Amino acid sequence: MNNVLITGSEGFVGTYLQKEAQKFFNNVYLLDRLNNVKKTNYFCFNLGTDPIQDFINNFKNVNIDLVIHLAAAKGDFMLTQKEFNDDNVKATASLIEFIKELDLKNVIHYSTVSVYGHNNILKDENAELKPNNAYGLTKLKSEELLLDWQRKHNTNLTILRPSVIYGENNYANMYNLLAVLSKKTPITVGSGNYIKSLIALENLIDITIFVSNKIDGIQIYNCTDEPYPTLDEIMTSISMVKGFRKPIIKIPIILALIIALPVEILAKIIKKDLKITRERVLKFSKETDYRSDLLRKKGYVQRYKTSERLQNMAKWYKQINKK
Repeated sequence: MNNVLITGSEGFVGTYLQKEAQKFFNNVYLLDRLNNVKKTNYFCFNLGTDPIQDFINNFKNVNIDLVIHLAAAKGDFMLTQKEFNDDNVKATASLIEFIKELDLKNVIHYSTVSVYGHNNILKDENAELKPNNAYGLTKLKSEELLLDWQRKHNTNLTILRPSVIYGENNYANMYNLLAVLSKKTPITVGSGNYIKSLIALENLIDITIFVSNKIDGIQIYNCTDEPYPTLDEIMTSISMVKGFRKPIIKIPIILALIIALPVEILAKIIKKDLKITRERVLKFSKETDYRSDLLRKKGYVQRYKTSERLQNMAKWYKQINKK
């Protein structure tokens, strides 16, 4: 394949992916809503709200071989249902219009393990899809729209469902854990003896490049690193870096939920993310055991070890938070 279009190119994953894609594709086209980006082949466009015909006109004379669809709304704080619908569902519907108009055949869609919902059941790609938050629900709807397009037009669609993605320059789940473990007396919730599936950014990019060479019909893959560590093992790896400590104090989940409620209410009043919500407590304290055996059966080989990448991110965290 010669030409690739990456939507959501300026996000955490997209920023790294576009650099790697330069090594494997002749031309890399970038799409995001940011209007201050000065890059070759960059297009400022909001798939969720802007008229799609304007974007189509830019590509009528370009032969796009592959679309990698990253653009999405994420998070669980101060995002409305409309924002999730616009950025996840409407954006995907607009992208499908674009794809159909230009008769494109190959798509890699970034979904999420959130389409499975939160429970303590080991999940492969055949597990029941039962999302329980707006992010998971709208990402599942995006999958359904693309699957419908694939079946009607006999095209090629690969869906990737990453678990928690972490790495340098990511300020989400793992960053918050690092903030806790960097304190003099870190506190955590629950026993920690439950699996928390993760994937390092670099390994996820490797998977994306790997599947781009094998795109054929419908393929769906969970994306997680092996081995599958417990939360306690994750914290042990991080604590090997100077300045981080394993929690000695572990509070019960029910107590954490009681504490989270007033904090959550206050955060909404002052419109500031105070990091503690009931949703995050439940997400943090539940086992998330997602298996990616199917990818490995296809020939994917994981390049980076979890402990190595966790410790690298911890060192980055200390560097950017120097006092």
